[in-house]
Amino acid sequence: MTVPTLRTDRLTLRALREGDLQDVVRYAGDYEVSKWLTHVVHPYTMDDATAFLMRVKAGELGMLWVITDQVGFVGIISIGGELGYWSAPRVWGKGYMTEAGQAIVAHHFATSDDPLIKSSHFVANRGSRRVLQKLGFTDVGGKVHFSQARNADVDGRRMELARERWESLQNG
Repeated sequence: MTVPTLRTDRLTLRALREGDLQDVVRYAGDYEVSKWLTHVVHPYTMDDATAFLMRVKAGELGMLWVITDQVGFVGIISIGGELGYWSAPRVWGKGYMTEAGQAIVAHHFATSDDPLIKSSHFVANRGSRRVLQKLGFTDVGGKVHFSQARNADVDGRRMELARERWESLQNG
């Protein structure tokens, strides 16, 4: 699966490379990041990152991009069964995930026939909820997630974005 490079005003989204793994370990290994994710263990090691790269290369996680800005690594965003993302704490609150999300959603709807994109977030992760709301996602109900980093079930919300809604939001 070829992952196209996408550019926004402030960001470049590109395929994950082996050279990115140190940053993946650094940030996914930060409990303040991993506690908001379902499939990331804590502590997160280079072996975990290498296994992650192998899954990405095998196409098991859908389309996945590394997000970079003028400073360097920002985070990861993917769209497969769901839209998922995480970012380094240095960029929290800067609108980078909304900007990256807009690029990914636009690309996905332009290149697929999918009528709907799904996502979800932990209830306490207000930042993630705001990103999804800004993208046009609507809440469709509760969902309990198992957080590997926390080793616990965590209350979450399911979100969906219909193609028609996205297109109407883009057309003003």
